[in-house]
Amino acid sequence: MSSSIYAAYAAFTGRSARRFVRKPEIIINTVAFPVLLLGTMLAVFSSAVEAFEDGDYAQRLVPALVVSGIMFGSTGTAVGLFTDLQSGFMQRIRSMPVPSSAPLVGLVLAEVVRALAAVGVLVGVGYVAGFRFDSFVGAIGFVIVAAVAAVSVTWIGLAMATGAKTQEALAPPLGALFLVLLFFSQGLVPLEAYPGWAQPLVEFNPASAYVTSLDGLARGGELAGPLLRAGIWSVLLVVVLGTVAIRRLRPGESGEAPVAVA
Repeated sequence: MSSSIYAAYAAFTGRSARRFVRKPEIIINTVAFPVLLLGTMLAVFSSAVEAFEDGDYAQRLVPALVVSGIMFGSTGTAVGLFTDLQSGFMQRIRSMPVPSSAPLVGLVLAEVVRALAAVGVLVGVGYVAGFRFDSFVGAIGFVIVAAVAAVSVTWIGLAMATGAKTQEALAPPLGALFLVLLFFSQGLVPLEAYPGWAQPLVEFNPASAYVTSLDGLARGGELAGPLLRAGIWSVLLVVVLGTVAIRRLRPGESGEAPVAVA
């Protein structure tokens, strides 16, 4: 890969990262909402959840809110891509000698930086509430899985943004999808708390896969199954949705690459 291509990826990553700083709503979704949810869930559900399992509820809740911050924070990235489509920015980029994947890869890399910053904040707040890592290796694995989750989940919003006709058809449905995935997962309550018919769906929910992987790494618990499910979901999301998003923006595919219109 030539230095000019690396420069293109770096330029788009920097542009996307600077956008985060200028948009306070992204900071709210990334930090304020998960931290508020952490305090609320500890106050409301701590006693009920600890009746199902031993240990501090914060130990389960922090991984769930890390995934929550990744999901809801990525909504801003999807809206940013939609704005670029609306403004004509992507059409101008298609006329330049840069890889068609560069704008999307830049968005994803910047999203990973944002997500890891959120992980640092949530782990710090969670530490005050009782969250701990079982080992240094587990902490490193925790960060790696969080980064992989950020890469994978971001492609959901990017794929939706390349096909959306209006912002109202993008942000609310994407937020609703993430909300369902979060609350219908093993993050907030253990699997045994769900009805028997729902447990297979909850267990194979992608949010559950990432949450249980993070939880296992933090506590030093069972990892083979959660990491396998997380890996499968990551490959599916990146390969399938990444291909969809990139092909929609690639010039020459079906004539003109589709552009969202208001």
